[in-house]
Amino acid sequence: MAPGTQNGTEKHFDSEHKRPEEEPFIENTAAKQDELNAPKDKYNAVYLIMLLHGIGCLMPWNMFITIAPSYFVNYKMMEMAPNGTLLPTPYSLNFFSYLGIFSQLPNLLLNLLNIFVRLRGGLAPRIGISLIIVGVVCVFTIIMIFVDSSTWVFGFFVITMISVAILNGANGVYQNSIYGVVADFPPSFTNAIILGNNLCGTFVTVISIATVMFSKDIQWAAFFYFFVALLTIGACFVTFFMLKRFEFYVYYTEKAHCKSGDEPEEEEEVISLERYAEVLRQGWVQMYNVFCVFFVTLTIFPAIMADVKLFRADGKYDFFIPDYLFTAVTTFLLFNVFASVGSVIANFVQWPNPKTLWIPVTLRLLLIPAFMFCNYRPELRSWPVLIESEWTFIFLGIVMSVTSGYFSSLAMMYAPRVVDTKNCRIAGMMAAFFLILGICCGIVNTFFVSYFIDSLGR
Repeated sequence: MAPGTQNGTEKHFDSEHKRPEEEPFIENTAAKQDELNAPKDKYNAVYLIMLLHGIGCLMPWNMFITIAPSYFVNYKMMEMAPNGTLLPTPYSLNFFSYLGIFSQLPNLLLNLLNIFVRLRGGLAPRIGISLIIVGVVCVFTIIMIFVDSSTWVFGFFVITMISVAILNGANGVYQNSIYGVVADFPPSFTNAIILGNNLCGTFVTVISIATVMFSKDIQWAAFFYFFVALLTIGACFVTFFMLKRFEFYVYYTEKAHCKSGDEPEEEEEVISLERYAEVLRQGWVQMYNVFCVFFVTLTIFPAIMADVKLFRADGKYDFFIPDYLFTAVTTFLLFNVFASVGSVIANFVQWPNPKTLWIPVTLRLLLIPAFMFCNYRPELRSWPVLIESEWTFIFLGIVMSVTSGYFSSLAMMYAPRVVDTKNCRIAGMMAAFFLILGICCGIVNTFFVSYFIDSLGR
C-alpha cells in the first residue's frame, strides 16, 4: 500500500465531512462547484492581502539575518580597544550559533503550543497580538541602533538574544495562525502565503546587494532594514482587520465555522484531542512532505550554498559576477527568485497528486550529497571535489529552488484537503508546524554535513 492510502477510503464526496484522497483535490467536482457559488474576490484583494502576509511572516527575520554579519557580528558585538579599533568577542565569533538556538527553539515550541491551545475568538486575536509584539521588537531594535553598546557588549548580546526569542516566538504563532485561516479558503490562498515568503526573500536580497554596493554607513543601513520591516508589519496589521469588509473573506470564514461544528464548550478539549489524532492519521503523508521539503532546503540553503566557492586550479577568480557578489547572487538571489517561480507554477499545475507527491519529495534528498561534493568549504574539506563546474552548481541551485517552492506549495495546499473538512484549519496549522520543524532539523543537519565534509574524508 502506498503511503497516504487508507483502508475504507470513501469513494463518494460527503459535502459536510469528507474529501476523497483518490484524486487530486483540484479535480474535486463538489469543491469546484463550491468555489463557483462563492462571492468573487473583487480585484483579488483578499489574495493580495494574503500575499502581503506571506511577506510579513518573514520580513523582520529576513531583515535581521541579512544585516547580521555587518551590523551585529562586525559592529555591535565587537569591543572597543583603547586605540579605537574594534576587537572580536566570543559573542561575535559564535553569533550565528547562538542566533540559531534563540530563534528557532521558541519558534518551534510556540508553534506547537498554538495548535493545541484553544482560545475564544479564533485565530484573529493571536494574529493581532503577534503582529503587535513583532512591531514592538522592531521599534526596540531601531532604538538600539543608535545606542553605544561598545562598553557593555555582553549586556547588549543578552538583550539581542531575548529580543530574537520574542520576535521568533511571536512570528511562529503569527505564521501558524495565518496558515490556519487560509486552510478554509481555495488552495491558491495557501500558496499566496508561500509565494509571499519567497518574494520577501527576493526583496531582502536585492536590498542587501544594493546596500553592499552603495551604502557605507552601517547604522543607517540597519535603520533602513528594520524600518522597512516595521512598515511591512504595520501594513499586515491594518489589512488583516480590513478582511472582514470583504464578502469573499466573510463567506469562507463563516463556512468554516459551520464545518467545524458547534460543540459544547465543556466537550471541546476531548473533541480536540480526538481531532488531532484524526488529522495526523489522515494527513501524515502531507505533513511528511512539508517536513521533508524544508529539511532538504534548509540543509542546503543558505549554509552549504553560501560556502561553495568558485573552483579554479590556479586560484584566480575569473567569473563574470564580481567576487564580492558571487554568494549574494548565486545563493540568495538565485534561491529566492526560483523558489518564487516554483510557487507561481503551483498555482497553475498541481502534479503529482496527494498520494504520490512523497516520491519526488523523498528523491529530493539526493540534492544534499550533490551540493556537498561541489566546491563546498574548500579550505577545510577532507573529501575531493567531484563537481567542479560553477554552472553545474548554479543548475543544481535552480533545481533545488524551483522544487522547494513548487513542492512546498503543493504540500501546504494538499494538507487541509486530505482530511475531514471540519478539520481543515487544524491540518493547516499542523502543516505550518511541520514546516518549522523541517527548518529546525535542516539547520541542525548542517552541523553534521560540515563535520562529515571536514573530518571524515580520506
